[in-house]
Amino acid sequence: MHPLRIAIPIYENVDLIDVTVPYDALSRIPQFWRDRILELDLVAETLTPVPTGQSLLLTPTKTFADYKHIKLDVLLVPGATDTSPATGSTAFMNFITAHGDSHLVASVCTGAKILAAAKLLDGYRATTHWLALDGLRENPAVRVVNEFPRWVHDRNRLTGGGISSSLDATIYLISRITNEETAKCVQLLLQYNPHPPFETGDPSVADTDTYLRVAYNSK
Repeated sequence: MHPLRIAIPIYENVDLIDVTVPYDALSRIPQFWRDRILELDLVAETLTPVPTGQSLLLTPTKTFADYKHIKLDVLLVPGATDTSPATGSTAFMNFITAHGDSHLVASVCTGAKILAAAKLLDGYRATTHWLALDGLRENPAVRVVNEFPRWVHDRNRLTGGGISSSLDATIYLISRITNEETAKCVQLLLQYNPHPPFETGDPSVADTDTYLRVAYNSK
């Protein structure tokens, strides 16, 4: 049986958490599930280190060309404050489009905007970061879910909400590509039992002053 192949394409300005949190959680799969070998890669046009939006560099492990004739089990597209380095790259968008038939196409945060630009969310229910929801709604082909879900799973599409939801969505993703027990083990290993110090995690619970400060400063 072929390996479980998961690719996370990266681009300049990508959000660090959107990449590293899913990568970390997914990398734990072989500790609890050995039905298939895991091939988990950060993919870019070249192997040159890619600067993230937080100024740290990520080094790709494979190039787009390496996956030219390989079918993916999971394509996971991370987001950024500015996704134009991805959507403005012919090579990047060609890679996304070429793997739109992956067993599962997923996104974190504004990675949904990239999938939408590639027409891979046409007709699908989806979500994204709360600050980007209106922008995603501008695409009439995407059925944007109301409120602020941590993730939305519609057939073979899985879209995550804002940045921190990458862990919620990835643990759920693990349950779909392996089994629930593996996902539960990964969650326990990561000691993921969140109790945030403040109730400001999304606009439905945040106080007005905090909401306005974030919304205003993010424009």
